Amino acid sequence: MPRLKSEPTAIAEWHTLVQSAGADCGTRLDEPLEAYLVFMLMRFSTRTHLGRRAMALDYLAAVQQPGGRPEHLRDTGDECLIVCGLFPQRARRKRVPFSYFVDLGRGAYGTLADRGAASEVEPFDALAARFITLMEILQAMRPVDHAQSLSPLDAAELAEQTGSRRAWERLSPTDATLAPAESKHRRH
Repeated sequence: MPRLKSEPTAIAEWHTLVQSAGADCGTRLDEPLEAYLVFMLMRFSTRTHLGRRAMALDYLAAVQQPGGRPEHLRDTGDECLIVCGLFPQRARRKRVPFSYFVDLGRGAYGTLADRGAASEVEPFDALAARFITLMEILQAMRPVDHAQSLSPLDAAELAEQTGSRRAWERLSPTDATLAPAESKHRRH
């Protein structure tokens, strides 16, 4: 987990945390993605209901709305990303596969990009394509807390379902036999 530094503003603190976590993952985000991630974290930092409802229903309702509801699709994608990255134990408690959140989040961002909702401020096509990378950066922000971290079985499931490199790395050497010789998922 990255070290927290006291910064003059909340934006600066989130920015430092995102950059530090990215460095821990060996990933550097381009400016629009990094800015999006920082502001997304600020927007959701006060929400306590993350991952508690069936997000697929929100996604379907937003897609079926005449004229669309881009903010609902954006929130669905963001919430899926946050649950996968910061609160994976919620997926475990709901007995929902990690791929549910990954596929739904990518789908919401991809739908927004297809509808032309992407701009310099909200690069939805890049969010869909780099969802796993962003998830891994958020995971790197989490403290190493054995009660909240992924079990080896959960890490193997996440790696197998999403192709997450970080999830494979979290497996101990004795668990490495669970890893296929070559992941069948493309890394974005």
